[in-house]
Amino acid sequence: MDHRTAPDDAPTPLVAPRRSRAVPAPLAALLVAAARPLFRVHLELYRREMASSIFPRDERAPLIAGPRPERLAFIGSVAVSGLGVLSHGMTTSSQTAARVADRRGRGLSWSELTSPVLTMHTAATMPSLTTEGADVVVVLLGIADVLAATSATSWEADLRLLVDRVREEAGPEVGVVVAELPPMAEFRPIPPVARRLITAQITRLDAASRRVAADDDAVTVVPFPSWSLDGLYVQELFSWASMHRRWAEALAPRVVAALESVDDRRSAPRRRHRAASALAGAVAAELASVTGVVGEAGTGAPAAARGRARRRAARAAGALSAS
Repeated sequence: MDHRTAPDDAPTPLVAPRRSRAVPAPLAALLVAAARPLFRVHLELYRREMASSIFPRDERAPLIAGPRPERLAFIGSVAVSGLGVLSHGMTTSSQTAARVADRRGRGLSWSELTSPVLTMHTAATMPSLTTEGADVVVVLLGIADVLAATSATSWEADLRLLVDRVREEAGPEVGVVVAELPPMAEFRPIPPVARRLITAQITRLDAASRRVAADDDAVTVVPFPSWSLDGLYVQELFSWASMHRRWAEALAPRVVAALESVDDRRSAPRRRHRAASALAGAVAAELASVTGVVGEAGTGAPAAARGRARRRAARAAGALSAS
């Protein structure tokens, strides 16, 4: 990739969002399918732009020292590759990791699987996702899928496959945080028709991500942060550095929450084991009580006393089985 020298925070004009009516989902699917040739043109232009865009020139440093280190894995396109900044420390992934480590008060390392043109399908079918040992995996994909006119059905199926493969590599307790798509149609002037088609495609893919999260408690979907202030667009120069920072600010709290959920899932078996041990002790005590009643009084022991002891033992045994 050709990295061109430029200031870390190279601004481009910010385009104020234009109000437009939402396109109904069924109609949007038909329009996107009919407009595939137009999307292919935009995708080819995007590929050429990425080949000559600004990306970090320094070495990655995916490690933050600290006690009881945790591990994240990032799978994404421009937010992880670092479009528009010259330092890896300014990417969405690095800034998210730094905020998470600070909030958790623990060490942190992370892996990155990234390409500016990475699609959901390509990621889901990679030989390795580099997520081994990860506690939470953060997915920031979709820009290339919007421009490739990926269907919502394909996106959803590939995202489910990606989640399954993450669990195979990282373990069943891993958490997955999926970032919704940025408002690509607002980042540069484009014709109104293309704007509406791209916005409709973003809406469809985000809705598919939310369906996956609704079916899986370990998957969290995070909306792209709003760029508005008091209902008005902030009239300032847009910079990719600002986008990476804002995106990280939105993601970090949800990643922290996902890590807390992972802690709960991993500690649940230990809690069940402690409870089972306590119940086992109760069962032993109740059985000893029954034996004592019979031993002291023999067959002449009061039937009521023997019955009470047996019922207590049965309740304890039932509770142990239920645990």
